[in-house]
Amino acid sequence: MDCKKVIADYWNLRSSTYTNGENGFDEEERIVWRRMLENSLPSGQKLKVLDVGTGPGFLALLFSEMGHEVTAVDISLGMLEKARNNAKSLGIKVDFFQGDAENLPFEDCYFDLVVNKYLLWTLPRPTAAVQEWKRVLKPGGKVFAIDGNWFNPRPDKRIKRWITGVVNTDMNKNPPRSFFDEFYEPIRNSLPLYEDISPENISIVFSKMGFANTAVNPLQEVQKFKKSKLSFTQRFLRDTSIFLITGQKTA
Repeated sequence: MDCKKVIADYWNLRSSTYTNGENGFDEEERIVWRRMLENSLPSGQKLKVLDVGTGPGFLALLFSEMGHEVTAVDISLGMLEKARNNAKSLGIKVDFFQGDAENLPFEDCYFDLVVNKYLLWTLPRPTAAVQEWKRVLKPGGKVFAIDGNWFNPRPDKRIKRWITGVVNTDMNKNPPRSFFDEFYEPIRNSLPLYEDISPENISIVFSKMGFANTAVNPLQEVQKFKKSKLSFTQRFLRDTSIFLITGQKTA
């Protein structure tokens, strides 16, 4: 089975409803994320930023708003179309390209910062992707990977995900869990970080690929904001923790 085709097909179909943020591009949420990102970078520098797996462009547009030169790639043409429309509606410039996170169409040592959000869990070869991100970074450049323990195999987590799938269409406008399973169940064993994504595991991958100064940010302000927008039932069912892992390419 061609994992990449399955992944692209799924996200093409999901592009009409997926937001990559609790409330999409709601300004209040974007302010929280932007403040976190600004605090994670040195002030006063204009960076060349690459957003890998941009989806609807959430991170790409934030970095562009912050004054950086942003390029964004995604394997899904549907997502890229949505990202371009979001950029146009907000009056923000980003260069969008179709591309594979594990085989980037960019020259060596070009970007100051590579970022991604909710991407590593869905890659067949996450170490190859991280190696690619290192390749396109300038010496001293940084990588920011944001993700969450979406498919923790613990029994209590599985039960909560099952309940969420049952009531999913009442909680939001996303498709039912069975739609996701139709695509991802046949390929889940080909995705090394599908169940094993954690700050520790990503940090290990970063270190193996030669990144230095790896660090974990638990994104407390972002998580507090996300919880504040949920009902009691949603807070009980959605107990996934998200986190930011950073690393630096040595000179």
